[in-house]
Amino acid sequence: MDNLELLQATVLFKGSSKEDLELAIGLFQERQVKPNTTIFAEKMPAEALYIVKSGVVRITATAGDGREVGLLLLGPGEFFGELALLQEESRLVTARAETDSEILFLTRKDFQALLDLDPRTGARVLLALAKLLAMRVKAYGAKLKELLLQ
Repeated sequence: MDNLELLQATVLFKGSSKEDLELAIGLFQERQVKPNTTIFAEKMPAEALYIVKSGVVRITATAGDGREVGLLLLGPGEFFGELALLQEESRLVTARAETDSEILFLTRKDFQALLDLDPRTGARVLLALAKLLAMRVKAYGAKLKELLLQ
């Protein structure tokens, strides 16, 4: 799957034209990641959104007793780190490659450029992020409370 097809397959760019995607893809960077490599860790500055091109990425959080607890396993076409596009905060979770992986990433600065260059596509991405965040809060709210109370 090439990068354009990958973007077409993500919910972030649903409804975007090929021309919109070609502009957006130019703002992404690509990275090869070896198994067990940390992509980002809790408390690191949040600077980019990531899309899995190939491989598997595990998202974990540290429980109150220091244990690492698995939250998500993500594969091709799935994305993570989306809060970085919206705010300058520290990471709440750790992302680590489970297998040899290829990831695309979009920095907050480049996302701002997308919003300036193509507000319609940027708005689609923001709406998709809002829907995803609402879904994740609902789905993982109980698990997060459990982690925090331990």
